[in-house]
Amino acid sequence: MTGLKKTVDKKLKVAPSKDLRKYTQQIWLAGLGAFARAEEEGGKLFDNLVKIGEDLEVKTREIADNTVGEVRGRVLEKATDTRERVERAFDDRITTALTRLGIPSQRDMDQINNRLDTLTELMQELSRHIRPAETSSKKEGK
Repeated sequence: MTGLKKTVDKKLKVAPSKDLRKYTQQIWLAGLGAFARAEEEGGKLFDNLVKIGEDLEVKTREIADNTVGEVRGRVLEKATDTRERVERAFDDRITTALTRLGIPSQRDMDQINNRLDTLTELMQELSRHIRPAETSSKKEGK
């Protein structure tokens, strides 16, 4: 760069005012060219940055959606586990309270019903055997 500066300095010192005007014009044109190129490259750069941003947004949304889905699944799973634990604890407390009060459980009631069914069947069987004997003794007594 220093070599370029020396060359420009030498030309400017040696150059008459006509050449100075020429160099000034060239500098102006170089500036316009740089501006035009920056504008052109800037537009391309801007378009590329927009494309990269769109791609990044799509990837980010996918990651966010997946993460939200995973978190939602975990939260629902934990909520379900917690609800089940609370229900079990509640059931245990209710069962304990009913037992203390002497109120039979559903299982106890089912056992009692089964025993009553068995006793009913036995009573019906016995009554079938007793009736014929009663009828024959009544006939003999008449």
